[in-house]
Amino acid sequence: MQVLTPEMMKKCDQATIKAAYPEILLMESAALATAKMAEEIIEKEISFEYKSELKLSFLIGQGNNGGDGLAAARILKNWGYQPQIVLTCSPSELSGVNALNFKLAVLNKIEIYQFEQLKTKEFISLIKQSDLIVDALLGTGIKGQIRGSVKSIITLINQQLVKKPLTLAVDIPSGIIAANGNLAGDALKADYTVTMAAYKRGLLLYPGKDYAGKIKVVEIGIQSETIQENSDQLKVFNQQEAKKSLPVRKNNSHKGSFGKLALLAGSPGMTGAPILTAKAALKGGLGLVYLLTAAEIAEMTAAQLPELVSVALPSQAGLIKETAAAKILKFTEKVDLIAAGPGLGQDKGVKTLIENILKESSLDLILDADALNVISDLELLKNYKGKLTLTPHPGEMAALTGLSIKEINNNRIDIARKFAQKYQLNLVLKGAATITAAPDGRAYINLSGSNGLATAGSGDVLTGLIAALMAQESDNFRAAALAVYIHGRAGEFAAQANSDYAMIASDIIANLKKVYQELQ
Repeated sequence: MQVLTPEMMKKCDQATIKAAYPEILLMESAALATAKMAEEIIEKEISFEYKSELKLSFLIGQGNNGGDGLAAARILKNWGYQPQIVLTCSPSELSGVNALNFKLAVLNKIEIYQFEQLKTKEFISLIKQSDLIVDALLGTGIKGQIRGSVKSIITLINQQLVKKPLTLAVDIPSGIIAANGNLAGDALKADYTVTMAAYKRGLLLYPGKDYAGKIKVVEIGIQSETIQENSDQLKVFNQQEAKKSLPVRKNNSHKGSFGKLALLAGSPGMTGAPILTAKAALKGGLGLVYLLTAAEIAEMTAAQLPELVSVALPSQAGLIKETAAAKILKFTEKVDLIAAGPGLGQDKGVKTLIENILKESSLDLILDADALNVISDLELLKNYKGKLTLTPHPGEMAALTGLSIKEINNNRIDIARKFAQKYQLNLVLKGAATITAAPDGRAYINLSGSNGLATAGSGDVLTGLIAALMAQESDNFRAAALAVYIHGRAGEFAAQANSDYAMIASDIIANLKKVYQELQ
């Protein structure tokens, strides 16, 4: 499913109206979807005997988002509910279809208040007594800071209500900038969001995602072709995509059928990283893992994971020597792909090894952690002869780009895509709402995950999963996106079993089987 910016959504609306789908009908479709969502929430969350006893408060702004809310209130009134409307403007300031929907609300005898005419105590009392708030204040068009009555309403609700009634946002919570998920000063937190036609970026990026609650995308009459024509190849990666992307495993297979990985990892004090990566790769479906590491590390890891084939490299005091480069390159002739970086260290020898691989190898290559930290010449990435995948977290991405971590997090999607296209590689920008970007402009926002994934070794597990799925799928971009989803979903299962607080990286691996069972 596509993810849109406000400008893209506006073009979709305009194209639909131009194609003889009247604006009033488009708004009515959005309103009907909102009313249905409100009723779903009521039936699920609220105990009641009669619809008429429920108090539904609609917060209505001056724009089309408010028009959606006005029409939804009228529909719910016709279904037997008793909605009430709080307007942020004078009725005379409404125009077009919004003014028409206001008149219809009046004709349907819906109770209407103007916020500016209410005393603070009256407004707070009205909200406190509500069973459901429907936020139709701003919508996706906001760019600057919230102000005026809208700001006052959001501030009053946030500051004076210890427990806010259930809240349904129409399209996006008011105060969230739809283009990037940032706050426009303050925002009204929703328990649910009903969003029209497609996801909006601000619903999936933080802090906006924290304000959106449970999100439901609804059809309102905009054709999928119209959305496709006005989007930019950014999609969500959800369970539906994961099921479509899971590689098919044939019964008449052998371990070589599912890929052979050369894993360059481990250093003194970091012996757990290669174990986690290798175990995740094997549990992810990979046929065979060769761990290329210092002799001292090889002995330790072999005892901990018997399924692993350890290959000792020339080393001194547990650190791989620069002279190991020739042996590594020779050994990789027998594998399908290479993953380098987990717990590898950042000494001069590691830098030389990674540079040599980038110059000489043509295998599929995944660079993570320390392998990213030692890269100083980005032209080596662009000139790599094989298919390359990088898996940086925001700090590593900042080092690669020269940008600050704040800049990275404020513009995750565009930075990831531009980097992937510039250097012709697949990029997995880790973090909350992980972005997977392809060299041809395609990109996914991942929808799975838990804050319990923010734990030592979690990234090592992801690297192993990416390797496992790349070995079984010809499209490395989709394989990486699938690995990110499976990693996140396993984290969700782990959090359910252990809590977010008590999760460790091994718990992610332990729950991979549940994800695969769910997807098959």
